[in-house]
Amino acid sequence: MVIGLGVGLTSVLLLSLGWGLRHAALSNPPLLGRQAPDLAIQTMSDGQVSIEALRGKPVVLNFWASWCGPCVDEGGVLANGASAYPGVAFVGADNRDTTSGFKDFESQHPHTYPAGPIVSGSYQSYGVAGLPATFFIDAQGIVIASFAGPLSQDLLNHYVGLIGP
Repeated sequence: MVIGLGVGLTSVLLLSLGWGLRHAALSNPPLLGRQAPDLAIQTMSDGQVSIEALRGKPVVLNFWASWCGPCVDEGGVLANGASAYPGVAFVGADNRDTTSGFKDFESQHPHTYPAGPIVSGSYQSYGVAGLPATFFIDAQGIVIASFAGPLSQDLLNHYVGLIGP
C-alpha cells in the first residue's frame, strides 16, 4: 500500500515537472530580450498592419485561430485591454487558418483591434507551438515577455505593465 502510494506520488510529480518544463519553454522562447521578428497581418478592411511599422509604441501581439476554443475565451480580455490601454497597439495574428474560418470568426467574434491572417513573417519566428500565444513588445521593438495559453485580465494587466502603456 505504501509502495503504491509512493509510485503514484512520484508519477504525479514527474508529470507536473514535465508540464512545467514544457510550459516554461513555451512561455520563454529564445527571442525574449531580442528584437521582435517582423510580421504583418491583413485586416478585413484590406489594410496591413506590420509589427515593424508599430515601432515606437508598445505592442501586444496575440496569435489565435478560429478553431481555437481558448482563443474565443480570451477575446473579451484582449478587447478590454485594447480599450483600457489606448497607448498600446494590440494586434491579432490569425494563425494556420482558412480564409472562411477567419471571416466566420470575425462575423461571430469581431476583434476591436487589428486582426487578420499573417501575410508576411511567420508564427515560427516567434516560437509559437500552441494557441493562444501572446507576446509583449516594448516601444523599441524588444520582446519583453510572452505567455502561452489564454490570458486572464490580471495577467494581461501585469504583462502590459512590463511594456509600459
